[in-house]
Amino acid sequence: MQELEKLAELLYAKVFILSHQTNQFVPYIGTVFTDTQRFKSIIKQTTCPTDGVYHSVSYAQGYFLSINVPSDSAIIFWFDYGNVASQFNELMMLSTLTNLKSVSQIIYSMYTSLTAPDDILHLHHLGGSNISKNPSDKFDSAAYFKIETNIIKAIVYSQQDKLVESLNVLSDIQLFDKTVKNKDYFRLQKNYLLSYLAVLNRAIIQWGYPASLAFKMHYELIKEIESIKQIPSFFQVLQGIAWHYFQTIKKYRTSTFLPLPDRIKSYVNEHIGENITLNDISSALYASKKTLNPAFKKAHGITITQFIRSQKIIVAKELLISCDSSIADISELLSFSTQSYFVKTFRELTGVTPKYFREHYFSQHLHL
Repeated sequence: MQELEKLAELLYAKVFILSHQTNQFVPYIGTVFTDTQRFKSIIKQTTCPTDGVYHSVSYAQGYFLSINVPSDSAIIFWFDYGNVASQFNELMMLSTLTNLKSVSQIIYSMYTSLTAPDDILHLHHLGGSNISKNPSDKFDSAAYFKIETNIIKAIVYSQQDKLVESLNVLSDIQLFDKTVKNKDYFRLQKNYLLSYLAVLNRAIIQWGYPASLAFKMHYELIKEIESIKQIPSFFQVLQGIAWHYFQTIKKYRTSTFLPLPDRIKSYVNEHIGENITLNDISSALYASKKTLNPAFKKAHGITITQFIRSQKIIVAKELLISCDSSIADISELLSFSTQSYFVKTFRELTGVTPKYFREHYFSQHLHL
């Protein structure tokens, strides 16, 4: 199953196994998952379909692919744009969104070792109508202009709630004349995406994002859009692009304007599964290695190494109670040098071993 883990890492996705009988899900082995409650709140809004094999379920802050497999369960790949700490590559994002069925078939084959069925891809949207249908037959240019303006404001001012609100409204707008022939319709979709990119790109440059970086990103996205052969869900592509620009500006604002101690915390949390060193932080934040610990300790009262250890143990506790991964696997996922060092660190910071914590958390309601 390592191939599935590698695919998830390549696509910047989180993986879950969902039982249709119990409607319960668990993180797939190898998945470092620290946001259980967030995913639960999303999954509660829908019942993952059991009919058909391939489903793409979008919502304002991302989407997930649900692939039904023979064991009366589903493999879920979660793409969480709304988590600003998450990372994703814009070209990989577009490639995935324009090949949703192919990606779903690959996931099916990797998990089952069977030939993937040639079933259709079903599109769904939470909080609105099915995204393959629209309540309006005509394009409302005034309404669209207002929404586009709100999306731009949300991106340049890093207003996540406003972006969610605008994307929810956008999902119910008819953007094209459905009488256009299929070939012309596809070209029309591409042209729309190109103009959409141009508007967003100019907006972030005017806000203050470096023009050289903006045009490089713009050029790469244009090449990717021109190369695509199909667009299964036009709204999901628009949504993915909006979130990519949002995260780009958010991270630029964070790295440029936040105090150094807060930038250090942000970096550690984003790379918690890695073996983080002061050299890594120094290079990523363009800060002198000598200034890191004094600045951090003055602001937070502990060293960076102590903070890294405590954050890794917080993640370890979440994994111990939310998935069946072994203690050895969790130790490796969080880049501890050895399992014994992980157990020692866990005991030092919580007072108990990882095994004891897992076995007694629910029965004794420990809050460690």
